[in-house]
Amino acid sequence: MKSNKLFAAFVLLLCFFEQSFAQEQVPAQSNNKSKNVFEDYYIGAYRFKSRNNWVLFGFGPNIKPSLPNFTNANMELSFNYYDRLDRLWQLSYQASTLNYLAFGGATVYLNAFNVGRGKVIEKQYYKIAAFAGPSLVYTNYYPFDSTKTINQDKSFGLGVQGQIQLIIKPVYDFGISISPFVNINTVQSVAGITLSIYGSNAMERKINY
Repeated sequence: MKSNKLFAAFVLLLCFFEQSFAQEQVPAQSNNKSKNVFEDYYIGAYRFKSRNNWVLFGFGPNIKPSLPNFTNANMELSFNYYDRLDRLWQLSYQASTLNYLAFGGATVYLNAFNVGRGKVIEKQYYKIAAFAGPSLVYTNYYPFDSTKTINQDKSFGLGVQGQIQLIIKPVYDFGISISPFVNINTVQSVAGITLSIYGSNAMERKINY
């Protein structure tokens, strides 16, 4: 029930993005209004794309399921990009573990491959993005999992996932992200927060006057 409420909150936030927000940057010099063209804008002496792709990589704690005897964590690699029709997409891989992958020796109990559609608000020093979409999951059951988190030896399943990315970027193309997420699926639903490194391809070049 808690997972359903969490996912409902993500869906409501996406609807809010859909109706109330669109990333709008004032183009510096452009007479082409086609959505197939990334318009340029300027910050100081630097030129940027108003529709830019970005990558996140990080680790963080899981809130669900509750595993009191273990450090329950996640790792995520996420590629977020615009296609030629100016739609925002997310492709991501997420692993949920019994120990932090960053310190080695971790056991993956859920692998999730996610596809999502998104909306974004972007300013010079921050970006807020929200994604939702289908998820393909795969898991292994390990006998020492005394909480019986997973009930099958090996399982594939389907689900839906949602994520919000709260990105701070003191340098326009680099920064950090705090990303709460939920994945409701037929094998093992998970929810947590990922702390990630952010990198984008927004800056095109420095303008020499």
